[in-house]
Amino acid sequence: MQIGFSSSSESKNCVICGKKTSHYKRYEQSNMVITIPAHAGDCYDQVDVKRLATRALTDIKQNIKG
Repeated sequence: MQIGFSSSSESKNCVICGKKTSHYKRYEQSNMVITIPAHAGDCYDQVDVKRLATRALTDIKQNIKG
């Protein structure tokens, strides 16, 4: 499991405050990468990538199983 930071020219709404941002918190595991838009600083620190990623991966596995 790797947690990191990236930035992009594409702006999306921050998951914490809703303002546009081009900064992302990255979660990489098992050849899958999840990027979550979050402002650098307070919003970035508040994002729980592991919790969000675990939920997303569980949903994906359930959808695959049918």
